[in-house]
Amino acid sequence: MTKISLKIFLLTLILVSTSCKKDLDSLLELEADYKVIDLEYGFDNYMRNIRDKSEQLIIKQRNIVLIYVDKNGETTIEDNFIPDSLIISEFKKYITPNPTDEKMPMTTEKSFQYSGKVNTHKNITILVKYHKELNYEKYQKIRNKFYLAYNEVRNDFSMSKFNKSLTELLNSNEQEDIIKWQEIRQIFPIRYMESLN
Repeated sequence: MTKISLKIFLLTLILVSTSCKKDLDSLLELEADYKVIDLEYGFDNYMRNIRDKSEQLIIKQRNIVLIYVDKNGETTIEDNFIPDSLIISEFKKYITPNPTDEKMPMTTEKSFQYSGKVNTHKNITILVKYHKELNYEKYQKIRNKFYLAYNEVRNDFSMSKFNKSLTELLNSNEQEDIIKWQEIRQIFPIRYMESLN
């Protein structure tokens, strides 16, 4: 009985893999305009930089926000030293679309069903370079501040547009609130990359 089960399993596996081959080949032929590498949150990925050094990442310089964290946890954003207590407020300036400031990342106007016409960033990428001797607890603390800044910007937008917090939108069972949450994610996308130096 187990030999028959094993044969059926192997036959099924072979049929599934051959039937999906055409779809996989067509997906592999697609090329992206830009590449963003999402890193898992864990310490394992912190200690090894998984991006292939030979890959070119082409994005307009203005749309790349460069952040460097040295081995003591001191942070510079766009070559400006930022005290630990001001990281969130300073970082929010870069992730909040500002079409009037030419030093900030480029923006484009988009229309959404519930949010209306709003300015969004045009392919903004956050590139954080951590010193490889940085203590993991400091790394985690600083990294959390970047995500906290994103959540604050998204929550402020949600309160001003919909008079509801992000938590209320997420916990709602109404389809309208789910769409509003999805719009906020499109308006303030997280394109975050990190590397070790």
